[in-house]
Amino acid sequence: MTDVRDGDDRIEVWYLIGTLAVGGTEKTLVDLVSGLDRERFAPTIWTLADPGPLAEEVPDDVPVRSLGASSKSDLRAPLRFVRALRRGRPDVLQSFLFFDNTVARLAGVFSPETTVVTGVRGVPDSRSVLRTVVDRATLPLSDRIVSNSADGTEWAESLGGKPSSITTIHTGRDVARYADVTASEDLRGTLGLGEEPVVGTVGRLVENKGGYDLLDAWVKVRSDHPEAQLLFVGDGPERTDLEAYAASKRVRESVVFAGQRDDVPRLLASMDIFAFPSHHEGLPGALLEAMCAGLPIVTTPVGGCSELIRDGEEGLYVPVRNPDRLAAAIGRLLENRRLARQLGENARKRASAFSIEAMVEDFELLYRQQ
Repeated sequence: MTDVRDGDDRIEVWYLIGTLAVGGTEKTLVDLVSGLDRERFAPTIWTLADPGPLAEEVPDDVPVRSLGASSKSDLRAPLRFVRALRRGRPDVLQSFLFFDNTVARLAGVFSPETTVVTGVRGVPDSRSVLRTVVDRATLPLSDRIVSNSADGTEWAESLGGKPSSITTIHTGRDVARYADVTASEDLRGTLGLGEEPVVGTVGRLVENKGGYDLLDAWVKVRSDHPEAQLLFVGDGPERTDLEAYAASKRVRESVVFAGQRDDVPRLLASMDIFAFPSHHEGLPGALLEAMCAGLPIVTTPVGGCSELIRDGEEGLYVPVRNPDRLAAAIGRLLENRRLARQLGENARKRASAFSIEAMVEDFELLYRQQ
């Protein structure tokens, strides 16, 4: 690779992302740049829009540069990035999500010595024809493709990616950060939760995360376990509708919407069961964090969920969009605390295989091989 820095033989890696909003992909990027060996790598983050709240968590020695897009239809930001790439000519350009993947692939044409690494962060259960056409047309412009799950790797191949160019690198998390936290009665009280069992979930409040399925299941759970409480952690476009849906199902008084939080480890420590009924996923960081916290898990076996959780070992599988089975699995863990404890202990042990250190090492190896 060609180095552009006078007297600096480090590998220069540029990362392109829409914004550093609070989300699994964005958190993974922050963890990645935080862990890179600075003696070998020089990272820079570019955001198409404003940097976003997670920019505050980026280390001080990692530049975060905004391209100032006002919307996804604002073509000035991609053009600014093309000009910056032509001038800077970094060794590696990496992107993660659909829009920034498209920009990175096209921009890479103007800096042929830059290795373009694009990402697969999830396998949707339905997708627009336009996005599929765009991916098929631009995918050959990627030098390497990184998926965070085996399902994503197969999906990239189905879109025309060459198997030799696709790498699976699992998402990693700081296991100790979640494992060494104890439950707080004060926190429960602040949230309006009592001492009764808490079933929780963490993630963006969007339709594909299965929040409506969970509320449908909750009607049955509450009829059998009227003391149980449900905690949603996260925010998103569906929050108002989910709150209204809980009210329409007459379970609103037992459901807490905590919103976006920066104390997720403490919130996980306040839960007894973790429910994750997603319709599609890559390798979800929220699920991995729940494993680190030692929680018994009920999940749909979609995407990377089935790579993290084994049915009957670390958690229980339920079919997608099946509130009855979801309610039955949650009820089973509420009734069988011995099983719940064993699943939680197994989950914590398995989480150690998905560390930040392992993820960073895999990316460093990928960069050195270009």
